[in-house]
Formats: sequence, C-alpha cells, structure tokens
Amino acid sequence: MTPRVSIIVPVYNVEEYLEECLQSVADQTIAEELECILVDDCGKDNSVSIAQRFIAAYAGPVCFTLIHHEKNGGLSVARNTGIKAARGEYLYFLDSDDYLIPSAIETLISLADKYDGVDLLPALYLTEGHSMKQFGKHSFPEFSDNRNEIIRALLDYDRIPVTAANRLIRRQFVIENRLWFKEGIIHEDNYWTFFLAKHVRRMAFCPEKIYFYRETPGSITKSKNIAREIKAFTTMIRDFTVNIDSFERGAQKRCIFLHLLLLSQYRKDIDCGIWNKLLRSFLHTCSFVEKIVFAVAMTSKGVIKQKSINLLQRLFLLQFKRSIGLITSPKGQEYSPFTSDNSKTDNEHYKQN
Repeated sequence: MTPRVSIIVPVYNVEEYLEECLQSVADQTIAEELECILVDDCGKDNSVSIAQRFIAAYAGPVCFTLIHHEKNGGLSVARNTGIKAARGEYLYFLDSDDYLIPSAIETLISLADKYDGVDLLPALYLTEGHSMKQFGKHSFPEFSDNRNEIIRALLDYDRIPVTAANRLIRRQFVIENRLWFKEGIIHEDNYWTFFLAKHVRRMAFCPEKIYFYRETPGSITKSKNIAREIKAFTTMIRDFTVNIDSFERGAQKRCIFLHLLLLSQYRKDIDCGIWNKLLRSFLHTCSFVEKIVFAVAMTSKGVIKQKSINLLQRLFLLQFKRSIGLITSPKGQEYSPFTSDNSKTDNEHYKQN
C-alpha cells in the first residue's frame, strides 16, 4: 500500500531528542497511512543507535526506514536523500530535535483532501522560545489559488515561517519542479522557499499549532560562522536576482533586498568585487527611484536608514500591487508613495538599528 505521507527526518547529533521525535511519529492518529524515512548524516553521537533500537522494538503500522550516508553531507543532502526514497503522495519534513502532536498529520491531510490538489499546506508551531511566536498574527485564508497572494505570503518571513519543516507538500509537485534543496550552504530553507514560491498554484493553510519547535543550543539559528553566512547569502542573492519573474517581481525584489541587508552586516569581510557585483545585479532590476532609496538605505544610519528601508519595501509592495491590479492611479494622475505617512512595514523582523 502506498503511504499518503512520507515523513522525512534527517538525523545528526540529536541523541537527547530523537526518541521523543520518533515516538511522536509512531503516535500519529493515522499511523497506518505513513512512512518515516530517517537519514543518517554521520553524526558523532549515539543517534543512529537510538534510531535502530526504536525501529527494532516498534511493532506498529508506520513504515520506518533508516538510510545511511557514507559521509556527512549536511541538511540539504539528507533531505534530498529522503525525497528520492519517498513513496508517499505528500512529503513532510520533520527536524529530529522537534516533535508532533498526535493529530498533526491527520489535521493536514484532512485539509489537503478538502481542497483537492493543493501543492503546499503549511501550519503553525508550538515553542517555548520566541522565534516562532510572531506567526499566527497575520491572517491567511484557509485556501488560496491566487498565485500572487501565495508568493507574497511565502516570501514574507514574518507571515509564514521560512522553514521546510511543518509543511505538507505534494511529492510529484516537488519532483516536477525540481525543488531540490541547495547543497553546500546554510539557510537552505530560505533558498528553497524562494524557488518553491515561484511554482505554487494552490495552497491551503492550517492555523493550528501542530509542531513543537525546539530551540536547541548550537543550532544554525543560534550560532554564526561568518564565512558560511557570507557564502549562503551571496549564493541566495546571486541566484534569486537572475530568477525574478515579471508578474511577481516586487515581492521577489523585496526578499532579495532584505537578504542584502543581512549580508551587509559582514561587509568588512566580503570581497569588494563580489559585493559590487551583487549590488550591480540587483540594481539592474530596480527603477530610478528605487535605486536612489536603496543607496540611502545602504549608506545612512539611524532613523534615516530605517525610514529609507521602510520606504523601499513600500515601493516594492506598490510594484507588487500594481502587477496584480490592486492599485490604479486616478485618470491623469501618477500615484506617489511619497505622499503617504510614515507607517511601519509589516517586516519588523528585519528592522535595522
């Protein structure tokens, strides 16, 4: 019997949390419709032994499989291995230091069946920390086939978490659109989400908190390696800039701009030639006014810097709204974003001091 959902769990140095993660999969209310693919990415602790013992002792309906890598390849490689091995109608990525509530997958499958043919179905998180608590404050319909609204939501990192985990995604959709994870970089979820957003046509959204996200010491989001940060952001900005689409360029340009802001934190460590090439490529996509505001945003400080960042995001948002026909200028008049007040953007997560 072909499983409805393939749960993919990369395993790397998570001995303290892995059994709880696997038990949460075994406890799913539709366990008979699941397979769970564990990918051993060659960690240095006892995680694999724990996984082997769990699978050997388990007698339930979930089909657990353990795949071994010959050497450590990183999270992207592990996820790609899981995708290739999966047989389910849908994929679901679960980080091995997190866990699910018992009804998690059933809740998602019920929504997917309600809106037959959805490509993607994200959900919300439970957490003891602060990194996921801003989500759920921004509304999104239970279902949308408005491609522009979908891409705007997926590229707004304050609206829907930029994580591959806790998203039900149709396996054939991933294969057909070659949505493999970028190997050799960190922040792979940012990279993957940009290209995912280009292809999603039908998306449902689960407002329930079904996934417990654990903020563990030493995780990529808690520790920084400057060289790896520079490589990741440079790769994203370069690849994003040459893959902007005409109908959604405002949302995509805003995303690239925010990544440039993040990369600019390491400006003194970046090769000047690489930095200038990234700027030229991005500015080539911008209007004259956008270029001026961008220059102010990247060279000023304090209040002026923040206001110019907010203004540029509003300019990109305006471009996005024009592209989908939400804004029209009165006959004979040009709409000017400079006439509006100093309202904040919805992207305080990237606020610069």
